[in-house]
Amino acid sequence: MKILVTGATGFLGFRLIQALKEQGHFVIATGRNPAMAEKIRHLGIAFEAGSVENADFVAGISQGVEAVIHTAGLSSPWGKYADFYAANVQGTESVIAACKQNQIRRLVHVSTPSIYVEYRDREDVKESDPLPSKFANAYATTKFLAEERVRAAAQAGLETIMIRPRALIGAGDTVILPRLLRAHKEGRLRIIGKGQNRVDLTAVSNVVDALILCLNAPTEALGEAYNITNGEPVKLWEFLQSAFERLGLTLDTRHLPYHLAFSLAAALESAATLDPAYKEPPLTRYTVCMLAKSQTLNIDKARARLGYQPRQSLLDATAEFITWWKQSNWL
Repeated sequence: MKILVTGATGFLGFRLIQALKEQGHFVIATGRNPAMAEKIRHLGIAFEAGSVENADFVAGISQGVEAVIHTAGLSSPWGKYADFYAANVQGTESVIAACKQNQIRRLVHVSTPSIYVEYRDREDVKESDPLPSKFANAYATTKFLAEERVRAAAQAGLETIMIRPRALIGAGDTVILPRLLRAHKEGRLRIIGKGQNRVDLTAVSNVVDALILCLNAPTEALGEAYNITNGEPVKLWEFLQSAFERLGLTLDTRHLPYHLAFSLAAALESAATLDPAYKEPPLTRYTVCMLAKSQTLNIDKARARLGYQPRQSLLDATAEFITWWKQSNWL
């Protein structure tokens, strides 16, 4: 199959194009990080530099393509709404327009379970559960708007399918564990709340498996969104303590009350909005919620309709990250 992968220079996108190449697919990759371009071309994969926000660019590189896997997007707990809207909504609109123009058979769209966040514990969340009346941040808001664009395209006749993968870990992770390791190094990491919150994490290799299943999903599975996790919830702070120990680090086990951390984050956000540079504050309310509240997802729908089965355990995915992190000399 000839497949266009957007966001191929990112953590998930890069792992995905490697897997597709190994399966014999012809892959066209695009992404925002030019430093990754040569690495991708070295794999024998065509790389086209450009932005998915440019509709003409996407239409041009997707000619003759049978499917698009859209992993590109701006993911961050902080930033200007206009930047998130351009990357997540307008970028998705460009991809949809290219699919229609070039008569591409299927669009696989990567969304996020951040649309479920309500600053409270939520466990066993199903795709059909009610969404918050107000989303937690600009990222969640614009990813939901992108989902709406994909649903509209499905109603207009395009084959679409969406996944909502939770907290990816593994070799190449530049987001979840690296953020926490930087906070630890700077002395900013504390256990927020009681430290008993349960969360779902997902091995990136399992998300890659889910995306490949979406490429071949039967007609009755189309037009839907699917939660993707490892299906093995863990207590977040116990998981982090174990991971840090395997890195030769000692997790600071002092606690910060949730309400105090939330109030501090709100004050830091208010100060950051007054900064012309709009730099991310040391702590955001969204981050406080992610570190203190339980969030687990129900993946029964993905198991039943896609045949999804997590193959790599969290233990193995963490070991994979630790080996990669040490080899990269990032410590």
